[in-house]
Amino acid sequence: MCAYYHNQIPYIIGLDLHGTLLEPGEVLRDELVPEIARALSAVREKALIYLCTGNDLSFVDQKVPRNLRELLDGYVLETGCSVSNDKKAETMLTSLEDRNKIKELERLLNRQGFVELNYFAHRLTSIAMFTENPPGFFKKVKEFVDSTPFKESVDVIYSSVAVDIIPRGYNKFRGLVAAAQGRKTIGVADSVNDLPLLIYADHAFAPANLAPQVAGFLAHPEDPSGKQRGIKPLTEASGLDEDKLFVAESRETRGVIEILGFLARHLPSIKE
Repeated sequence: MCAYYHNQIPYIIGLDLHGTLLEPGEVLRDELVPEIARALSAVREKALIYLCTGNDLSFVDQKVPRNLRELLDGYVLETGCSVSNDKKAETMLTSLEDRNKIKELERLLNRQGFVELNYFAHRLTSIAMFTENPPGFFKKVKEFVDSTPFKESVDVIYSSVAVDIIPRGYNKFRGLVAAAQGRKTIGVADSVNDLPLLIYADHAFAPANLAPQVAGFLAHPEDPSGKQRGIKPLTEASGLDEDKLFVAESRETRGVIEILGFLARHLPSIKE
């Protein structure tokens, strides 16, 4: 795509990784890769596509096949704390002070010897604590963090696989906005740690495995600027609707294929 038409594209899609593009076990089945490639190709003339994840650049390169990475325009990484517009290097959105606080807090957490912790994943500007029971471990980690001087400086969140700690005020939606350069935003995600993406994006979609806690947050957002969104099946959608979160019939990867197909049909084309 030439630079002129690239600059004219009015939408950007933020596509979550764990529990959305990837199935449980961080799996993207080989037989689904051609379908995903076709779905991405069909929509990329109408929207930029950024992968949004709590992971770093090396993880994306490891888990997402090369032919799919070539169809993506960039990444929002470390839960919005960094972005990669060229898919080769990360640009930090956090400050040096933010990163120093995160490093000190990780040292404190490492000394606690949490039995629930499987491992700390490599991160540049956030903390990722992988565990078998993220909701349960979240409570324990949050209680500890609240007892430290870092209580007011960080947010503790969790996904389907890990408890994450990020500098306060950062999230996947903020990272997507940084990449969007004024474009309308579309969030495609499944989990509690994706809430800012599903609440604040101009349009929101999810696979069938949408976390049940999300419904309550969308009905009663804590932030007055958050959008109230009813949750409706994607099969009932006749077009884009800023007041709804549309949920696909299928889970994870197949759900993403359904959502991308819907967007390919309903997003406006660039007029030549």
